[in-house]
Amino acid sequence: MSVVIESTLTAGLAALAAGVFWLLGWRLRRAHIWLAPLGVSVGFAVLFWRVQGRPDFPPLDATHWAFWHALFALPLGWLAGIGASYRWVWVWGALLGALWLLVPPLYPLMQSGYWSNMAGVAYIMAFALATWLLMTLSAPVGDEAGAAVPFLLATVGGISAGVLFYGAKSASLAQLSGTLGGTIGLGVVFGLALRRFHLGRGAIALTVFLFMSLWTTALGFANLTLGQLTLLYLLAFAPALRLLPALKRQSPAIRFALPLVILILVGGTVVWLQYNAYMAQGVN
Repeated sequence: MSVVIESTLTAGLAALAAGVFWLLGWRLRRAHIWLAPLGVSVGFAVLFWRVQGRPDFPPLDATHWAFWHALFALPLGWLAGIGASYRWVWVWGALLGALWLLVPPLYPLMQSGYWSNMAGVAYIMAFALATWLLMTLSAPVGDEAGAAVPFLLATVGGISAGVLFYGAKSASLAQLSGTLGGTIGLGVVFGLALRRFHLGRGAIALTVFLFMSLWTTALGFANLTLGQLTLLYLLAFAPALRLLPALKRQSPAIRFALPLVILILVGGTVVWLQYNAYMAQGVN
């Protein structure tokens, strides 16, 4: 079976698993904050199992942590949907949760001597803070109904897949990232077909956390550079640009087009340059 057909089948199964919970959440409004993040968690678990096979616990391969993150980070997705009066619980929970979840997959880099203890602590703290900031600033965009937000997140997944494949030289992480984007892309269909459909804060928070989990894994155990990770991280804020007061006053078309243009111009250019470098290395 070709890689394209295999990836399409994997994305379809993951999207189907996620879509069941999203549809239930759309119908059962009071359960939406629980079901929407669960859809992301289950969908990613399905796609991981298809791509990597049965994960070990404790993981013998660093990439297996992505599967367990999809499950262990689920409570953070649930907290993201908490009421405004208790939002401080989500903010502090996201920070502590990100730190706790990022330590196990990255700590072996300190044990092996690849990172010194001081550098390892600095990296983990920085990644936890960055993940917390990305989650807390991106989560509110999940309240917006329609296809725009899922489309932008799916685009982030596609760009991430290109950078992880051509830059980090990791086909498995690239497939996980791209298929995660494809799974979120099902929200585009729902956003167009279903009235008032939205992914929700928890689904957005969990999705960007999983992207960050894949990127930090690629930095530590593949060939992703810190500069490439920083670029992907900054591009992941593109959907949240819709929340800027200046953009909120614009038409829906402009609020969708501006983040998309940034993603395509910046992310597309980087992927194209890395593709050319990858092909040049193959020729040589």
